[in-house]
Amino acid sequence: MSDDLGAADEGAKRWQLQAGVDRNAFYLIAGGVVLLACFALLRAFGNPEGSPGRSVNFATAGALFLTVPFIVAIYSAAREGFVETSHGGLHIKIGFLVDTTIRYVDMEFIEGPTPRPRSTYGVAPSYRRHEFSLGRLEKAVEIGLCRRVRMGTFLLFPFLFVERIWLGVLDPESLIEELQSRTLSGSK
Repeated sequence: MSDDLGAADEGAKRWQLQAGVDRNAFYLIAGGVVLLACFALLRAFGNPEGSPGRSVNFATAGALFLTVPFIVAIYSAAREGFVETSHGGLHIKIGFLVDTTIRYVDMEFIEGPTPRPRSTYGVAPSYRRHEFSLGRLEKAVEIGLCRRVRMGTFLLFPFLFVERIWLGVLDPESLIEELQSRTLSGSK
């Protein structure tokens, strides 16, 4: 996409995505992985030198320790995700996971806030239903698209084409009003 499409305009507004990931869950997950890595490391030292068990446990401990920075990166991306109006469309950024702009002309309808009982937390693609859910969806903004739009990045979700996007933001009513005014006023 062009830089002009994603450039913020003077009247740009930003909404924080509800991540649904609290700090305690992060500590439990990251701490659990570190604990498992330490356990594998202790098991490795308990095996005789040159044994397959020692090598496998060292490899397992190393892989688990290398997973921790990835967990931190995903947590940071989820906590800092936002939705922002730009000159040509709605810019969605969630760290390295999602960075895309949906053009106003591609938006068929904007509805909500819709409660979704089986809501997701964070980023959840649905290849079968052609949907992309972003944020905590207790009160979701639903955006229907005129055509299927590619939403994934080169490495994450490379084959994801969506017809519907669900956004969980902190103030869904104001996002709905802003999008409806931009799609109706000719900001296309």
